[in-house]
Amino acid sequence: MSSVSSVGAVVGTYVSVLVLLSVLASVGSIVTYIIIVVANRAEPDPTGRRTSAIYHVGTAFIALWLEIAGVITIFVTLFALIGAGSSTYFSTEVHPLGDSTVRGITAGLLLSIVGGYAALTHRTKAIELAETDSGEASPSQRVVRSYAAVVSFISVLVVVVVSLALVWSILGLIAPGVYQAGSRTVDLRLLLDEATVLAVFAWVFSTHRRLVGAR
Repeated sequence: MSSVSSVGAVVGTYVSVLVLLSVLASVGSIVTYIIIVVANRAEPDPTGRRTSAIYHVGTAFIALWLEIAGVITIFVTLFALIGAGSSTYFSTEVHPLGDSTVRGITAGLLLSIVGGYAALTHRTKAIELAETDSGEASPSQRVVRSYAAVVSFISVLVVVVVSLALVWSILGLIAPGVYQAGSRTVDLRLLLDEATVLAVFAWVFSTHRRLVGAR
């Protein structure tokens, strides 16, 4: 019975990974298309660097979301330990809480390290291509600026939405009866999760917003 459940868990993990990769590929394709359109693909590219710049920013965009997912996973996994000591776990594992925490942190580290490295290297290469082009309105420079603008826009959108949710969670902690909040422990974990997402996307915005005006 345990072997069947283990096989089911492995299959479920692979299916989740495939779904995640499919979503990232789809979103990455859409964003890359937007970047190409904004960067004016029909305009002449005498240096031939625009195609390489598009490849690098497209890869950097997908890898960036892997990095973000990894960082958030690490913190959310750690915050889940708050108040979890009294929980009852129906599992065949010897240490279900510790094992699930290690798995979550491991997955987060893998995503953040691999995604962060890929995002950094490809983004750096795209910036180098843009800086070697002469003129403020060169095709490769507009590709980098378009990428930075798209990431900044998404980051601001997430920050605004999460900020509203964060304020609501704070009000729930202050007056749980008025705002129909749950237990203090659950609300505290939710508040910390939202604060983590807010901090991560604020950092993403600050690092990419500078590229919009970068040469």
